[in-house]
Formats: sequence, C-alpha cells, structure tokens
Amino acid sequence: MSKEHEHKSLEYMTTHFKNVKLMSPTLFYTTINDLSIMATGGNLDGLREVLYPCDFHTDLFFTNLLQSLGYDADGCPLDI
Repeated sequence: MSKEHEHKSLEYMTTHFKNVKLMSPTLFYTTINDLSIMATGGNLDGLREVLYPCDFHTDLFFTNLLQSLGYDADGCPLDI
C-alpha cells in the first residue's frame, strides 16, 4: 500500500469532490465520468494505479464514492 495515498479515504474523497463541484462544476462532472469508469473496473489508461494505488481503492470504493456524491456506478444521478 502506498503511504502517500492512504489519506484518500471515502470521507476525504467525498469532501474533496464536493469542493471541486463548488469551484469547477465542469471538472466535477468530468470526474464523475472517470469515477464511474473506475467503479466498473476501468483504469483510465493506467491513471487509476497512479492516483489510487492503495488496496482499498477497489471498484466498490469508487461505487461507494459515487453514491456518496449522489450518483450510481454508471454516473447517473440518484435523484432522478
């Protein structure tokens, strides 16, 4: 496990992406797409392993992160 990325817990990442949404909605919605790719096993051309190398950064982690942001694993809003 990479100690450098251990702080990227579900709670931390939820807060982080909520802040991103406030500062740059466009970046936030792009990120939702990337998170949904990782929630379904994608690695974003190796970027997943670089940004999220810890053992707990599983597909389920990204599914749970999306849910905490109000989206399903496919990146669709839960409130529709």
